[in-house]
Amino acid sequence: MLTVTRLAGEQDLTTTTSAFARKTSHTFHVDLLECLEDSILSASSRRFSLKKFDIIVATGFKQVHLTPLAASGSFRLLQLDLTYPDPLNQYLVANNALIHDLMNDKSGKYAYIVFKNLDDQLCFNYLNALEVLSRRQADEYDNFQIQRLAGLLFTELLHRHREKISKSSSNFPRKNVRHANRDAQSGAIMTYLAAKSGRVSLKEAAAYFGYQANYFSRLCRKLFAMDFVHLRRNIRINLAREQLRLTNKTLEEIASELGYQDLSSFSKAFSEASGLTPGRFRKKYGLTEQPPGQN
Repeated sequence: MLTVTRLAGEQDLTTTTSAFARKTSHTFHVDLLECLEDSILSASSRRFSLKKFDIIVATGFKQVHLTPLAASGSFRLLQLDLTYPDPLNQYLVANNALIHDLMNDKSGKYAYIVFKNLDDQLCFNYLNALEVLSRRQADEYDNFQIQRLAGLLFTELLHRHREKISKSSSNFPRKNVRHANRDAQSGAIMTYLAAKSGRVSLKEAAAYFGYQANYFSRLCRKLFAMDFVHLRRNIRINLAREQLRLTNKTLEEIASELGYQDLSSFSKAFSEASGLTPGRFRKKYGLTEQPPGQN
């Protein structure tokens, strides 16, 4: 099954049927959302920006609000049942463990991966072809093409995927990362730290994933080439950038939410990482009305 829907303007997006309820031993349901204009996505407590041609691959969407930054902004939603051999072979997704893990996740949570830096438009053109096929009364030839095009689309998304996947925006539901691949491990850790707004200790994070603190610290160095303290700081700064760009919260509110003791320590950390004070960053890149006195 394949459906392609064009959405215009602000949208509330919910996939009401769990992907896992529809999964059989040889099929997997996936939703792909493509931004056709720069937009803002809000889901639960998370809020982040999307650029034109960014793609979200999801097992489903739940209480997602989309806001295009242009009046004529639009999106393309593709819903597809993939047929695949059991076990998975290399043809469908070039044997990439990240999508395999997404397909086989048993947590029952909604998971999504955000792909950026797709400016060459190859994925856009694959989606154009799939949209054309979705309008036809599919026969066995069309179904064959749909499955192969979907495989090529995933293969392109995963080509040099570390340059394309936004781990700070994606939602990896996996808690048991002990036997996961490296990308799923790092994604799950970043998802957890972002959900906590960086307000978590090494000991608390290690316990959440079932590790001793020393081992978890070594794992962070292996996955991110930095220690836990610097990883947590980077996530805080990235969250601060999104807050400054997309909200009109005061600097004091942002500093408090991200666990800084006071505005001075937040401003110092942000300036060292960004080269601009929070106020100047907001003035240069902010998309909302600036609160009084935030210079």
